[in-house]
Amino acid sequence: MTTRRYQSSLNRQQEMLLPSRVEDYVSQNNTVRAIDAYVNTLDVKELGFQHTETIITSGQPPFNPAALLKLYLYGYLQGIRSSRKLESETRRNLEVMWLVEGLLPTYKTIADFRKSNSTALKAANRDFLLLCKELSLFGGETVAVDGSFFKGDVSKQGIYTEDKLKKQLEALEKKITQYQDELDKQDTADNKLDQDSLNEGNNLVEKLAIIKQKKAEKEALQQQLKDRGEKQISTVDEDARLLTKRGETVAGYNVQIAVDNKHRLIVAEDVVQDGNDMQQLAPMLEKAQSILQSENLDGLGDSGYFNGSQIKACEDQNITVYVPVPDKSRRMAEKGRLTREQFEYDTEQDCYVCPQDEKLTRRGKPLQKGGKNYIRYKSDAAVCAECPLQKKCLSEKQNQNK
Repeated sequence: MTTRRYQSSLNRQQEMLLPSRVEDYVSQNNTVRAIDAYVNTLDVKELGFQHTETIITSGQPPFNPAALLKLYLYGYLQGIRSSRKLESETRRNLEVMWLVEGLLPTYKTIADFRKSNSTALKAANRDFLLLCKELSLFGGETVAVDGSFFKGDVSKQGIYTEDKLKKQLEALEKKITQYQDELDKQDTADNKLDQDSLNEGNNLVEKLAIIKQKKAEKEALQQQLKDRGEKQISTVDEDARLLTKRGETVAGYNVQIAVDNKHRLIVAEDVVQDGNDMQQLAPMLEKAQSILQSENLDGLGDSGYFNGSQIKACEDQNITVYVPVPDKSRRMAEKGRLTREQFEYDTEQDCYVCPQDEKLTRRGKPLQKGGKNYIRYKSDAAVCAECPLQKKCLSEKQNQNK
């Protein structure tokens, strides 16, 4: 019987002479060499990294912050966020062993490095952006802005809104009233209570004390919301918020980035607590403009960034913005109703003309809201009452009131 041929595999029992240097395992074009070369140019002390001072102390010396920075950057490029996984890489991955020169930091050391050097890491990021600019890696002409929700170190249950606290306090108040009523019934009962009844009464007292403690905690959170003038408060990750987009709710942050179009490099970033992107266009493009030192910058954003005041702020900074106008009439069209686009504006007479060629004229004073002036245009009620398109033009509620 003829056996099928396969690729030759390694004989695990065969003795082999491996290269004697770790250097031989890392190719000249390997990304870790770029990380190593870049970090070696940095003055980690000047950037503000910890453990850079020359101090003689007892115990084990600290790890070189430059080596931990190299490991941090490697994890970023490879998409490895977990400190435990990075610890594992230093013990099994030859290119990481080469990069950190055989150092074996624990996951806690790696996590503490990131927590304790957040400001220094931002400074290193700024230095890298300046290097990219010096090497002409930025085009400096067009920048695209986008945002994404990132989950924080907190559950949805750990974030409280004013409405959520109000409902929880109402529920706790009902429980307190219930327990107090039960205790009152026991007090008015026969004095010759058996031991089980006495134990039940003691349990009710303990439960009542626990509920009152929970109520006090919720009231304290409610007061904090009021004092801070905020709409949400987080008990674990203080900066995290409940953010909702397209029906999805995340307990975390809205991370914004601005990307240069030449090599798709990130120029600017920010972390905000807003649940939408409407107020982020101008701040992000102004950051990008400051870094790129561009006098004629074009900014791109999706319809979620459409905001008149933001676009005006960009124009004031000599930034040309291209943002699609959101289709707010889609839902009305799906219901079979007339949309705003079906009403033509007459500039000479300052009025709108409906599909039935009737005029909607300006009524009342402009309404100021959110820094904008809103002007109301209305038709004559008598004309609308006889209109064959009335059901398509007016809402269900307005039709019911007629």
